[in-house]
Amino acid sequence: MIASDVRLKFVMALGVCVLGLAGIAIPVDAQEGWPYSAWNDEERKAKPAPAPPAPANEALRPLDGAPRFGDPRTGNAYSDGNWGRDGYTGAAGAGSGAAPSFATPPAVDRADLSPLEPIAPVDDGNSSHGSGVPPAQQGYVPGRAGSEVPRGGSGADRSQMYSTPAANTSSSWAPATIADVNHIDPGEAERLLKTLSAAPKSRTLRELLGSVLANAGAAAHREGQSAAAAKIDAQLRLGFVEEAAAFPIPEGLNRESSDWAGFALRRSVAMLALGRGEDACRDARDIIAVADGLPGKDKDLGILLSGYCGALSNTSAAVTLAADVARDRSGFDPAGLAGLEAVARGARPRIPTSLKLSPIAYRMLQKAGADPGQLVAAQADAALLAVMPVDGLLPAEARIEAAEKSAAAYILAPEMLAKSYGEAPRGTDIEAMPAGRDAETGSPALRRAVLYVAATRQPTPLRKVRLVRAFLDSSGKAGLLEPALGIMSEPVSRIAPVDEIGWFAETAVEALLVGGRIEEARQWLQLAENADPRGPGALAHWAALVDIADPSRPARRGDSLASLERMALRGDFKPAELHRLATVLDALDYQVPIPLWEAASRSPQPTDGYLPPTGVLSELQQAAKSGESAKMILLVASAIGPDGPAGAHIIALGDVIRALKRAGMEREARRLGVEALFTAWPRSAQG
Repeated sequence: MIASDVRLKFVMALGVCVLGLAGIAIPVDAQEGWPYSAWNDEERKAKPAPAPPAPANEALRPLDGAPRFGDPRTGNAYSDGNWGRDGYTGAAGAGSGAAPSFATPPAVDRADLSPLEPIAPVDDGNSSHGSGVPPAQQGYVPGRAGSEVPRGGSGADRSQMYSTPAANTSSSWAPATIADVNHIDPGEAERLLKTLSAAPKSRTLRELLGSVLANAGAAAHREGQSAAAAKIDAQLRLGFVEEAAAFPIPEGLNRESSDWAGFALRRSVAMLALGRGEDACRDARDIIAVADGLPGKDKDLGILLSGYCGALSNTSAAVTLAADVARDRSGFDPAGLAGLEAVARGARPRIPTSLKLSPIAYRMLQKAGADPGQLVAAQADAALLAVMPVDGLLPAEARIEAAEKSAAAYILAPEMLAKSYGEAPRGTDIEAMPAGRDAETGSPALRRAVLYVAATRQPTPLRKVRLVRAFLDSSGKAGLLEPALGIMSEPVSRIAPVDEIGWFAETAVEALLVGGRIEEARQWLQLAENADPRGPGALAHWAALVDIADPSRPARRGDSLASLERMALRGDFKPAELHRLATVLDALDYQVPIPLWEAASRSPQPTDGYLPPTGVLSELQQAAKSGESAKMILLVASAIGPDGPAGAHIIALGDVIRALKRAGMEREARRLGVEALFTAWPRSAQG
């Protein structure tokens, strides 16, 4: 153990020397404590030179009685059996050869409709480039010695990656103005931020949290230090990397203190995530100099940072020593250790899909020449998921796969997913791509990208809607239905609802609803009401969900609930989803029909779903009543839980919607209601 500590101090001291040789500005005076306390001139002369790196061909070792829903406080578990319908099951071209109907797409040989008006390209970027969005335009270009340097400051194309409100004025999802969102007691902020363990599966919650986690109003004095530390930790943990990289370290902290080093270390990790290696290493020597006072996990990060900066300056001895020390430390990050060892040995690492990746480990493994596909397939944390889709060091196909993983985790904004799909290789013909069993051997992500580009550029309505359906069907199977519907909202809004493509009405309503295009969704519902061969009212239940989503709905509500009443009596809803529906309606102040209440009361109140600790919901209501916006938003996220509105307990769901309404955030309340219901909403067999 003593030898390990000596090596630890030696490698960190060597890291300081390496950073000094690299030309990074540092204080002249050494600090007391780790690593300098182990050093003097005699020891430096007597210390044997480190062993040379292993040959490049040396292999790296493997890595291994119903109460009212306004206050449903009682109930028993239930067994829902085989109720309801599955999620999106429509398949492009399903039903070919059958009589055309709203439930079945028409045969391929039907006459096409008139072409649509031309649509702007997906984002062509430089016309001479082989993909839709050149990496350099995304803010990243490879730099010298493997460093990654951003262009144009923070990168214009990354400006919409996080918590971005809908930019299109036709969308009803424009967020409410939240006043004084950063005014919160530091102690309260620290306590509540620590309850957020993972990025919530909700676009609405992500946008709300983005307003709180922005840097405006960050603690600027020493008395706010604990709250500031909790804030930057939450930014990294939830994937708000741009904010963490620009985090203002609280005033009054001395660069020679471990408190300052803790903030600087996290900021350096965020910079590394963004590919700003040289910026990350500017503070590295000062961090390493006082690392003796850091917690164990932060010391591990310091070792990784020292090794990375050594690799950045092509100093193999620093990397080798960092690997030696890391190997002797219990609980050291396996991915980071693999990166250090691979760079030290000159061997290419093998990355298993089960390996958990942090930003700094990811950059180390990139330095070692790891396969990009293996890196993307590994288990990236939220901070890494936020930036991999725009990492110019990854090939286009790997960025597309990373974008899908990030969008599925509700971290990447839908607009950025669309931009990643725009990188599909030019000239790829969707008709020439493998189909059926042959498609399983290709890249599903690339196929979806090609489908998306083809659908957005196709001018003929009949062909366009078939491509949209094929894209959504593939996305639904990959767990990407909601992001896929969101990015298809604008292309679908350009299609006129006419009888010839009436079978597409349900899909159109889904896409337009997710995109907040309420009036366009109602136009498709009107088409279905007038021309559906199954008769009027076949899609009337979608009209109810559209009404729930509409923040401008008149005071008289409930006109569209008759269809839900009929479906409830028929048993078209699972018992748990019927309770969830009644909870949302009641929280939004709808006049819920008595038969709907009675249908829900026939099954016990569900007890599953995330329920926050005792006191959170009461505190939430008080924060909403007193107008404490920032505190209320943090409590909303804490009450809903990491699985989002669809995975929240109905007690928490109802209280959250009421709190948002009381605080004047009607849009956000309705969006959460739609998110809670959308995934399990009844759909037709091909719809």
